[in-house]
Amino acid sequence: MNNGILLTVIVPLAMFLMMLGLGTTLSTSALTKALRDKKVLGIGLFAQIIIVPICAAIVVLTVDMPAEFKLGIMLLSCCPGGTSSNLFCHLGKGNLALSIALTTFSSLIVLFTMPIILQFSAQALFSTDIAVEIPQLEILKRLFFMTLLPIVIGIAISHYFSKAGNIISTKTGPFGLLFLIFLTAFIIFKEWDNLVTYLPLLGTTIFVMTLFILVSVMAVLKLASPTAQDRFTIYIETCIQSSSLAMFIALTVLDNGSMVAIPAGMYSLTMYFVGFVLVYFYRREQRVQQSTPVCNSLDRIRN
Repeated sequence: MNNGILLTVIVPLAMFLMMLGLGTTLSTSALTKALRDKKVLGIGLFAQIIIVPICAAIVVLTVDMPAEFKLGIMLLSCCPGGTSSNLFCHLGKGNLALSIALTTFSSLIVLFTMPIILQFSAQALFSTDIAVEIPQLEILKRLFFMTLLPIVIGIAISHYFSKAGNIISTKTGPFGLLFLIFLTAFIIFKEWDNLVTYLPLLGTTIFVMTLFILVSVMAVLKLASPTAQDRFTIYIETCIQSSSLAMFIALTVLDNGSMVAIPAGMYSLTMYFVGFVLVYFYRREQRVQQSTPVCNSLDRIRN
């Protein structure tokens, strides 16, 4: 396949359709419900926009690896979960309205935070001899057309053409998974030698970063004390990043983008494991809590 057609037509179109699908899942009533609890929404956005990049930066500064990989990890930390996080929230019976609202608002916020974080990261990671130019305006433009615009169109479709919105929302989940598999396979094929060389270090680094993010978010949520359902939702939203968006930005905007995209490709291989683990433990905790009142009632009857 011609790389030019892939990066200029197929990838942008697929990203547009995925975010359009996300928009169709966000009804005005769900958004209103999520906005009522401003404290939880604010904590979730703080965790996504502030805590995740800080954790990524700390990990990046302590690991010895190519600067392109470090920039790729920072790029990944700027990409909110998208449809993948919403899927895991649904599987775990989390607060889906909160999940969708967090994904939507964080997708809008990264329009402004991503170019700044990437520019700062590039200046810190690369020497002046091989400085990398981050085209902030180009990133802003592509994020607008790949996130804000399709989300708004999706919300409008869901509001005015509910049947069409339901069809789109049910189809984009499987489509997004297939697209992610395809994009990951493309990165693996293109950068196979580098991937094999750095697989142990990069895989370990990404896993440690995910654990670091989870522990940091847990500490913040202990201070805030939201419900168990909201805690699970925020864990999912912070631990499941949009690797497809990170790969899209790396491949279409940045120089040596295939190297920068490798961490996102690696992450796409591990994030489903993390998501299913979070879902398993949360569902198990919920089953234990639901069975406890029944056991107590039986004990009282026997007595």
